[in-house]
Order: sequence, then C-alpha cells, then structure tokens
Amino acid sequence: MRFDSYKAPRDIAPNLYKLAWRKNRTVRDDLQDSNWTRGLRRMTTMEEMAEMLILESYIRTVRLNDQQDVISWKLTASGQYTTKSAYGAQLIGSYCTFDSKAIWKAKVEGKHRFFAWLLVQCKILTADKLLKRNRPCDPLCQLCHQVEESAGHLILHCVYAKEVWLRMSQETNGLMQVPSTELTMEEWWNLSLQGLNKELKQRTAALMIYTAWNIWKERNRRIFEGIAALPAWVVTMIKEEVNLRNWACGGGELLSVS
Repeated sequence: MRFDSYKAPRDIAPNLYKLAWRKNRTVRDDLQDSNWTRGLRRMTTMEEMAEMLILESYIRTVRLNDQQDVISWKLTASGQYTTKSAYGAQLIGSYCTFDSKAIWKAKVEGKHRFFAWLLVQCKILTADKLLKRNRPCDPLCQLCHQVEESAGHLILHCVYAKEVWLRMSQETNGLMQVPSTELTMEEWWNLSLQGLNKELKQRTAALMIYTAWNIWKERNRRIFEGIAALPAWVVTMIKEEVNLRNWACGGGELLSVS
C-alpha cells in the first residue's frame, strides 16, 4: 500500500518496519481480527510509538472500493510503462552540462584535472561548503575579506582573482579573459572554450586550470601557512608551472606563456 506522495509504510514508519516479522503482509491482513496488536509489545521507544500514530493517521485516510488495483508508471504522463522512459530514468544525472572533455584533454597534470572537474561543478571545499558540513571556518573570502567565500566568488569574481586574471590576459596577449561578474562557473568554462579549434581549446583550458589552481593555492597558503602574496607573485607561479610543464613534455606543442 502507498499513500500520498508515493510513500510506503516502511518510509512513513521506518522503525516499525524494522520490528515487523513478516514484511510481505498487507495492511488488510493485519487489520483482520486485530492481528496488528500482537506486535505492540515489541515497541520500546517513544519514536516507535509516535510512528505508530502517524501510520494510523495515514491508514485512516484510505478509502477502498471494489475496483481492481491498477499499477501506474509515474515516469510517463499516461501512467503506462515504456522502455524509453525507463532508459531515460537510468541516465538522469549522467550527462555533463559543461565541456568535460576539455578538462580531461587539457595539457596539465592529473591533480589539476581533478581539481578542475570539482571546480567547474562548484564542489571544491570553500567556506560555504564547509559550513554546510558544520565545519568551523571563517565564512569570508580569504583573498578579499569582503564577501562570503564560494567557488564562483573565490576563483572568478573576487577582486584579487580578477587582478590575477587581468595579468594573465596581458601575459597571453588576450587569450585569457577576465571573467564577467554575472557568469556562473559552468558558463565561464563553456563560453571561454566555445568555438575554439582543438589545439587552441587545449591550450586555453590548460591556462584556465593553471590560473584557477594557483588562486586556490594562494587561498590555502593564507589559511594554513599565514602567508599572503600579491597577484603578481601568483602570476609568476602560474608561469613557472606552465614553463615546467613545457620543459618536461617537450615544449613546442604545449603551452606558451611569455
């Protein structure tokens, strides 16, 4: 039996469900001859008793008739099962809404790709995420100390981050752009790479990742080491990482930063 909002008895009263000996019995079977009262002696907590009252209130709302029960498929408007709707349900959440291939094909190290994968989905552990997990931390951005920290603010919209992006734009002759204030993280990633050929996309994606990574590292240095650097120093660190990657992997076909 299911009630409003497609709730089954085990969802309404999970503690009582654990106490049930025969979980395949119907409500009708247990209501006959007051069979359900045999299980009352097994209840030992206030939570179980409260769930019993809630379950009873649900049962009282049910009005049965002589019509045959009908199985309805909730993933189609008609209520009829279709293979297409079942297949679509399995794929819910499996599609990326951002250019994920650009991350995995960017000419950066594995740790950078993993960071970028989390970043574009706003899943890096910034203060807003830590507070939701009840982790004690300063809610303000550690780079500007003006706005509550989030992935979008820290990497794209913070005045400190914007200065880093501006300097990188100058270093790359305009290949890199200062992120627009109204853009979300996904929009920034997708729009920055939109329409680029394969080689230019790989280069741009790598530079975006290196820049975001070093802004993140600067934030962590301030928190864990108490060391703060100017945007110009962060840009120097970005260039060093890029040049080291070029040297290690053969140079020419990889990144080029002045």
